[in-house]
Amino acid sequence: MRLAVAYPAAAYLATALLAAPAAAQDMDMIETCGSGGLDAGGCDKEAFAEALGLLSAGQMRIFRDAGMESFAMLTALRYGASAVFFAMEDEGCYAEEERTAAVEIWSIWVSLPDDAPGAIARKFALYDGAMDAIVNMEVGC
Repeated sequence: MRLAVAYPAAAYLATALLAAPAAAQDMDMIETCGSGGLDAGGCDKEAFAEALGLLSAGQMRIFRDAGMESFAMLTALRYGASAVFFAMEDEGCYAEEERTAAVEIWSIWVSLPDDAPGAIARKFALYDGAMDAIVNMEVGC
């Protein structure tokens, strides 16, 4: 209780993190927005940003096991989530900064190995599509 009184932001963050595993499972929205773009029918930008922002290191572990930079993937996708959020809030300059960070990290550190197993390649395609949607979103600064 003292934590909530002394540090209300910390208490809020702890509550949000406890809820993260259930919300992070919205892979359907990641697939919908990633395959059709952010302006496609059925893409809820807010749900898409939330799903990307709540991805966990555990969900990226399969990529690390395949020799990929899973932390870079997670970081890029979270920057992408921020970019989508800021774009929705009409904060184009912030959205562009976040998108630039996401794209740079993804392009430098993330690549699918030629010998990646099919399940990993399919999962990677899901996140790669999400990054394509972020790259192609329109923002104005």
